[in-house]
Amino acid sequence: MTVAADIAIVSFDKFINGSDTEKRAVAKQLYEAFSTVGWVYLKDFGIPKERIDEIFGLAKIFFDLPLQQKSTWRLKDAEVNQGYTGDGDEANGGIDHKECYEHRRFKNPLCPTDTDLPGFREAIDSFYGECYTVGMNVLKCLAMAMDLGDDFFDHVTKRSDPQLRLLHYPSIERKVIEQEGHARIIPHTDFGLCTLLFQDQVGGLEVDPFHKGDFKAAIPVPGTVLINIADLMQRLTNDRCRSTVHRVVSPKVAGDILPSRYSIPFFIHPDPEVMIDPIVKEEGEVKKYEPVNAGEWRTWNTKRNYTNLSVAA
Repeated sequence: MTVAADIAIVSFDKFINGSDTEKRAVAKQLYEAFSTVGWVYLKDFGIPKERIDEIFGLAKIFFDLPLQQKSTWRLKDAEVNQGYTGDGDEANGGIDHKECYEHRRFKNPLCPTDTDLPGFREAIDSFYGECYTVGMNVLKCLAMAMDLGDDFFDHVTKRSDPQLRLLHYPSIERKVIEQEGHARIIPHTDFGLCTLLFQDQVGGLEVDPFHKGDFKAAIPVPGTVLINIADLMQRLTNDRCRSTVHRVVSPKVAGDILPSRYSIPFFIHPDPEVMIDPIVKEEGEVKKYEPVNAGEWRTWNTKRNYTNLSVAA
């Protein structure tokens, strides 16, 4: 029997459409989730189900293309971090069996053209903008809840360049995934501010909120986007918000062949020149982390995740 993680489901409707008092009540709910388990299921967040289904459909069309064609858009640069990566390219301490397409806010030279995939770029750009709006509102919630000033994150995200990732976990033999050092995604934390995650219904995502090796399923909940805190937010909030370990393992299905799985994460990062310096709010509180440059942090973490990137940064 699968044990589900204790992750709150919060409606975002009153933050989008409510009074200032209602907005702050929603912000408090999000902060309580992020400061305990580090995750929340957000519903009523403003992106229609039909739009999300459309993007999942485009992801399938993209990943069904021949490998030779996908490889023409191969990601080559950790700093740019845009384009296609194949099965096994990402190896942060193990081997992940997945393939990805990365899309950015300002420059996407390795995006399929309308000749390659009609309507792909336009749809992905539009969905990116919708995710960006949700993400910035989530950051505003944290600023409200922590009494930082409602526009606190506006000043560190003026040139924010989040990363939209289309993810495909190919159908594969269970014994491959379950051998030592292999996974659909090995245990890790995200390294930006926070992440929006859209899942299909296959399952396999597990979270370890308290870093004790006690993983529990983050079961797909229809009509929600799953949001988690990442490392830079934990550093910035001096551990008030929790960046927690998660992984993707074999889904709870019968048989020796695992079905394909698709997901769409949206990784939110601050401006590259921003220094992430822990916020101290209480008398006598000690900063738990040294300041880090957000851009250097992002490039370093990206580069160490891949085995075949050309840039040294």
